[in-house]
Amino acid sequence: MKQNAMEFYSDLNNAIDRAVWLQFKYRNAKRYFVVYDGPEDNFVVSDLQTAQEMEMDNHFYPLTDSYKNLSYERLQAIAQQTNMLEHWEDLLGKFSVMEAELLRFVLLYEIPLEKLIRHELANRGFDHNGQWIGFEASKEFWQKDKLKDEQP
Repeated sequence: MKQNAMEFYSDLNNAIDRAVWLQFKYRNAKRYFVVYDGPEDNFVVSDLQTAQEMEMDNHFYPLTDSYKNLSYERLQAIAQQTNMLEHWEDLLGKFSVMEAELLRFVLLYEIPLEKLIRHELANRGFDHNGQWIGFEASKEFWQKDKLKDEQP
């Protein structure tokens, strides 16, 4: 998203999901994204600077800070969208091509996905912001219990 760009969504959940993704994607640049009412009974996603320049900073919809309680119904609605947001498409796509036996194994034996992900990230040598810190430091970093504490 370029500076001063706005994206329009007819669905509030999609707008919030997009803003959350952009906030994550541009976290190193310290760019903040917001959602507010659009001009045609829709919702706008823009960076905070754009919203302030347009004097639209009087009401922002709150962004989620966790998808921990994402319902099956909401996930199903995301998956059925014709124009699914790219990050959801990529994420859901990884699971859709995984062998069903592996997925069943993960569920049956309660494989902790968070630990698998942390192990993989530790092996890459980067921190939560994608900054190179070396393999040993990365291993130590990703073994911490709380990643949220590290976020800006």
